[in-house]
Amino acid sequence: MASISQARSSSILTLHQSRSSFTSLISSTTIFADLHQVPPSGTLVTTLFQTTGVVSIPAQSSNATERINQLKISLSQALTLIYPLAGRVRENLFIECNDEGVDFLEAKVNCTLLEILNQPEVSMLDQFLPHDYHCNKSSMEAQLAIQVNIFSCGGMAIGTCALHKIVDGGTFSSFLNMWAEITRGAGDYLSPIFPGPNLFPPRDLSGLVPSPTRIEVVSALIWKCAMEVSKARSGSLSPSIMTHAVDLHPRNDPPLPKCAAGNLSWLAIAPAPTMERPRELHHLANEIRNAIKKIDKEYIRKMQGENGFSVMSDSLKQSGELVPKNVEVFRFINWANYRLYEADFGWGKPFWVSTAALAFKNIIIFIETRLNSGLEAWVTMEEQDMDIFEQNQELRSFVSSIEYV
Repeated sequence: MASISQARSSSILTLHQSRSSFTSLISSTTIFADLHQVPPSGTLVTTLFQTTGVVSIPAQSSNATERINQLKISLSQALTLIYPLAGRVRENLFIECNDEGVDFLEAKVNCTLLEILNQPEVSMLDQFLPHDYHCNKSSMEAQLAIQVNIFSCGGMAIGTCALHKIVDGGTFSSFLNMWAEITRGAGDYLSPIFPGPNLFPPRDLSGLVPSPTRIEVVSALIWKCAMEVSKARSGSLSPSIMTHAVDLHPRNDPPLPKCAAGNLSWLAIAPAPTMERPRELHHLANEIRNAIKKIDKEYIRKMQGENGFSVMSDSLKQSGELVPKNVEVFRFINWANYRLYEADFGWGKPFWVSTAALAFKNIIIFIETRLNSGLEAWVTMEEQDMDIFEQNQELRSFVSSIEYV
């Protein structure tokens, strides 16, 4: 496979960086919801691979320049609708919308898109992203960074990083689709609203399985196989818990509209199975379902109430206290319903959507496949654990590879 590099490596990807400011005439501050004042931290990372119709036609520099200019113009329009992305977090209380803008980078890749798709490697995919996010504390200065990568065949990869404190996966997917719709001249997109501060007012933090879903089944399978890694490594089953990021939009009373933006998600926590409890798939799927069901309208109402911060703190404390006790935490994130493959900028929908390796171990991200015929599970583990995990015969019986032609 061809090697790829940019400013932080040393071979054949040419990188240009510019910072764009697009948010004039926008109010100066956006207040945080208290839901935003506590974890999750880090960044949302996505790469959209575009074939531009035919992957074998050599790229024309004028055409690539025109497409990049289209993306810049439409991005400026999109950011006026979701302007907090172009601001800066201040004192963990509000976003200052000060026209500092977002980072926009351009890169030329000296290989074809097909070479990447036929043999994707995480270390290679990371280089299509605009920021080094492999740290517990994000190094991002901007709250949104974008890198447009142009391949020698004319294909394109749009790598994006967004501050998770500001947006959840659903909001970020809506932003990408809105940006795409503006780029291709569509006029039927929804303008985002930010209900979070009204639903979860900011606080002073100084004192502080019948008919299982595919997500339940695949989560149970991966959880089961991941637990067996510890047994293979140490000879005994280590205790563990599972967390699932839950979208609060449909669970709020009344349900929030799709254009409701912000990081409106929370963690469901499933208890750790013990040696005395069965670990069959249907038992684990039931644990997952029960944990997610607890995040209902009554729970959300408590989160919004006077003692809301205590409710959320107790939930986080439940998992945090287990870490020093050698309890493994497996964190699941579901992006399967976020329409990432619908982001059509005018030259076709993405041929492939990826994320990348994350800074924390035992994180699993689900992304739908291009034809919505299955799930891609992006699993981050310690290298020695991954070697054992990938050899699990039960897991391998459900896994299929994707061929790009």
